[in-house]
Amino acid sequence: MQRKNHISKIICASGLLLFLSVWNLHAQDWAKPWIINQQRVDLRNLGYPDVNEVPAFNSAITSLITSRDGMIYGGTTGEESYLFLFNPMTNKVRHLGKIPGEESIHHALAEGSSGNIYIGTGRNMFEKIELSPGGYWDKIDEVLWGDIKNHFKDYPGGHLYRYNPDKSNAKVKLPDMSAEAEDLGIPVANNSIYALTSSPDGSVLYGVTYPDGRFFSYEINEKRFKDIGAIDDKIVYHGPERYWRSLCRDLICDNKGNVYFSGTNGELMFYSPESETIRSTGQKIPGDYYPAQFYRDYAVAENFDSDTSGLIYGGSSDGYLFVYNPEQNELRNLGKPRSDRRLRCLTVGDDGKVYLIAGERPLTNSVACKLYVYKPDNPGFQDYGMIIVDRSPDYYRRGEQFDSMTKGKDGTIYIGESEYRSSLFILIPPLR
Repeated sequence: MQRKNHISKIICASGLLLFLSVWNLHAQDWAKPWIINQQRVDLRNLGYPDVNEVPAFNSAITSLITSRDGMIYGGTTGEESYLFLFNPMTNKVRHLGKIPGEESIHHALAEGSSGNIYIGTGRNMFEKIELSPGGYWDKIDEVLWGDIKNHFKDYPGGHLYRYNPDKSNAKVKLPDMSAEAEDLGIPVANNSIYALTSSPDGSVLYGVTYPDGRFFSYEINEKRFKDIGAIDDKIVYHGPERYWRSLCRDLICDNKGNVYFSGTNGELMFYSPESETIRSTGQKIPGDYYPAQFYRDYAVAENFDSDTSGLIYGGSSDGYLFVYNPEQNELRNLGKPRSDRRLRCLTVGDDGKVYLIAGERPLTNSVACKLYVYKPDNPGFQDYGMIIVDRSPDYYRRGEQFDSMTKGKDGTIYIGESEYRSSLFILIPPLR
């Protein structure tokens, strides 16, 4: 009997080894880590599981910023929005409370001069809108625009909130508790706050709304909103989601305080605080443009970041990386890392390289996100594949969707996953 049991164990073990060998032979490349130094890739849950973790279907990270004191703040999209904090000194994430009645914090976190964190809210941009059945082919844009406006008609508008870290960061929040955020009001009625940034001195906030594409400001000391005007006088559906109107998804200030975004005809535009006007640079956001009759679609900017010299890097909805020199008004198309659309998020590392995520969401094209690095001193893209965290046997995670990125004060790069249950991914350069 003992001999039989021993033989059975040998057969089972041999079968397992054979299975693992075959599995490894046929394993797909996209499921393998491409980053050699795996100790430099990790993730953090958004709180303690079963205690105060941001709940599933509320945890898609769609905003990340690094404050001047080195804290990483994030905002989520889902059934309800949450504000959370990663403290590099404790190496942990904890949520700071939900924003009651709000669905999304989409590229809309900014820091003021006093260290307060400002939060812009809006409707969930991952959900589908109710579309009208049928319609004449030459009127489809009008029908779709009517559907979008109808989707927002009963929505009062996205709010701007102020969060005081000195007062509230030390307080532990349970999942059903609200963030201690002061409601500053609605900048534009029936519109989400789609993107938000602050002036270099932190005295003024600038934002873009959806779906009307209004550019607004908020003067912090005066507690005053100003609707400055539309950034785009056309309505196109070039993407990234075909059922949403195409509008710029990020803002950035140069060293002089000019605020840049994409606008009409896909041009790079800016707001001048000095003249209080919106102007065009005359430069066009790189995209996939087709020389066909009546073709009028154009790409939009999805994200921006700048390097220490003041150069502005941007990613387009068609997946192109570009760099803009504000001093010389020169824009260069740096290329496209993959054939599929969208650059989802990017940041400039301390090493001067541009770290970026490219890929699409499942509703448009089932293309999982991949990590790329652009080297300005040796132009070209390094493909690092999917971001995979392998801490077996403790945990393993393969990230497929990301929508936000920021660089910490020590050069660590933080990437916000945007799934139904999301984590904060961490990269520590160099990756090789």
